[in-house]
This record gives sequence, structure tokens and C-alpha cells, in this order.
Amino acid sequence: MPLIRIDSIGENARLALWKMSERVEELPHPNHIDLTAFRSESRLKEKLTTYALIKELTGLDSLELSYASSGKPLLDGFEISISHTIGWAVVVLSRNTPVAVDIEYRSDRVTRITDRFIRADEDKSSVDIQLINWSAKETMYKLFSEEQLQFHEMRLQQFTPSNAGKIRVEDLKYPKTIEVEYILNADYILTWALFHKPSSF
Repeated sequence: MPLIRIDSIGENARLALWKMSERVEELPHPNHIDLTAFRSESRLKEKLTTYALIKELTGLDSLELSYASSGKPLLDGFEISISHTIGWAVVVLSRNTPVAVDIEYRSDRVTRITDRFIRADEDKSSVDIQLINWSAKETMYKLFSEEQLQFHEMRLQQFTPSNAGKIRVEDLKYPKTIEVEYILNADYILTWALFHKPSSF
């Protein structure tokens, strides 16, 4: 099974990454999934891989996903975020902290659409910066899904790209700044974030 990594990313929060190289027949098939409901084999593979990752993270195979009206995934007893791209799937789980994750396969396709997601006051001087910007904003959008953030309502603070790091992303709609972590390699850009809600007194 091509489980690539499981990492602790915070208190009671873990990230699991899977390289989707198997055939559908080789993946575990949870009993509650109706295989005939999927018109696309790629969508079925994504679903089965997601459940395989959930089992790896929890040790449980009885958990079943549901979805909010916004499309946000829900899992009883956990905060969860899910992302897929060509050849890869990733799940982040936390017991009590809102989480979000995004993965995008590595390519220069973003250079054609930078005006859609990069603000005039943000850096877009390299493909690496563009990829990190795009994925980090996807992660922010998921983290605050109820806000329905638009790309230009988020701003990345200046950073120097590397193979892994942390960047600060500003929510300009409901002002706050979130730290987003990333990994950038030859295959993908992966970003994730946790939101520690301010304590109330």
C-alpha cells in the first residue's frame, strides 16, 4: 500500500499522504460505499483512498463521511480536510482544531491564470511562488469555508520559497492572519493549516 507519510502537524492533529498508484481492485472497499454509484473510476479511486487514509489515521473502518451544504467534509468525532490531485490524496484529521489541506500536482499551468488568484500587491515572480500562493489560498478557503472567501480577499505576506516552510496568509474579509505550512517538491505542492480559535473569557 503506497502510504507515503503520516506526520503530526499539531496537538491531536495528523496528516496522511497517499500515492494513488494502485488499481481500484487493490484498494480496501468499505461496505457502506456503493461502487455502482461512481461513473468515473478516478472518482471511485479517490473515495476509496480517502477511506484508506482515514483508517490509517484512526484505526477505524466504521467511520462514514458526510458533507455540509458548503461541500465541507464532516466526520463524527473529528475535524477533517481532504484533497486530491493527479496521483495523490491527502487527509488531515484533528480531534478538536479546525484543519485544512490542499495538494496540487507540480506544473506551470498556474502561470496562465495568475490574475485570477494573485493580487496586485503580491509577488508572482516565479512559478514556485505562484504554486504556493494558489495552494495556500485553497487551504485558507477550506479552513474558513463558511466565509466563502474569494482569492483576492486573501493576501500572502512576502516570503522566499523553499522545499518546505511556513507562510503567513491574511484574511482580508474578516481580518486575521493564519500560518500555513507547505512542502514543495518535484511532484506536488502541499499546504495545510490549523485554526486555533481565540479563547473566550
